[in-house]
Amino acid sequence: MGFKRIEWIFFIAFLGVNIFLINIYIGSRNDQSIITTSSQKIAIEQRLENDDITYDGTLSSVSETGYYLSGTATTMQSLYNENATDNKKLLNDGTTTFDGTKLTHTLSEHFLVKDKEQLAKASQTYWKKRVMNGSDYTYQVHFSTIGENQVELTATQSYEGIPINDSSSQLVFSFASENGQYVNKNYTQTYVANLTPLREKMTLYSEKDAINTLYINNRIAKKATIEWIQLAYTLILNVRGQNVYVPAWFVSIEKADKSTQTEIVNAFSNRIITNASVRKVENY
Repeated sequence: MGFKRIEWIFFIAFLGVNIFLINIYIGSRNDQSIITTSSQKIAIEQRLENDDITYDGTLSSVSETGYYLSGTATTMQSLYNENATDNKKLLNDGTTTFDGTKLTHTLSEHFLVKDKEQLAKASQTYWKKRVMNGSDYTYQVHFSTIGENQVELTATQSYEGIPINDSSSQLVFSFASENGQYVNKNYTQTYVANLTPLREKMTLYSEKDAINTLYINNRIAKKATIEWIQLAYTLILNVRGQNVYVPAWFVSIEKADKSTQTEIVNAFSNRIITNASVRKVENY
């Protein structure tokens, strides 16, 4: 196949993806009046206070920037084979199994930590030295689960400082409390390669905008507590095996009955996508 023909195939493919993304973006902007328009002139902070909704600090109105990102969910065996000699040394402290895009490494000697407060630091020290591409992962406290007897620490890849909150890009260490200390017997890993912007950098809706959208759509109940707010990339689309991610605001809310919910707001459109399914496109 001639080089020029290959160039045209890639050009047409990327043009198709961009046209598809533009249609999604325009559609979401057109829908925006339904979900974010409010005739009230009272500031969102005052409305939250009136409903006994609490949060720490202040709601930021800073508009950050982000991209539509494309990436490939890596077959972990392939990632291992890319540098098999070095990776064999990295993983020689246990047994490794590969299941498509997921790796599970079981330690020969369990990883022990006595103090819960030191779990994140100890785990990070380990994965920077003993995990494939370990330096690409950053600990995410908001996406981790820290219970009394069970702890699941999650680290993710990032792009220009914004983490990717998706199962395709995670390093997860699970600890159980045993005999006064926390024990880790294995970890799981997924990895996204070739992260590439599909369009130019775009301005995002702010943290305050996202909270306002959730409030006027009755996603934040009276007497609730906004526990944390985190900007992260989330998976919205799979095009012929290529993942497409968008920046989104993840908001954890504790209700008056102490149950917790996590809401997701697309930071490009300010549209709630909490229960949205990942679209799959085979042809375009």
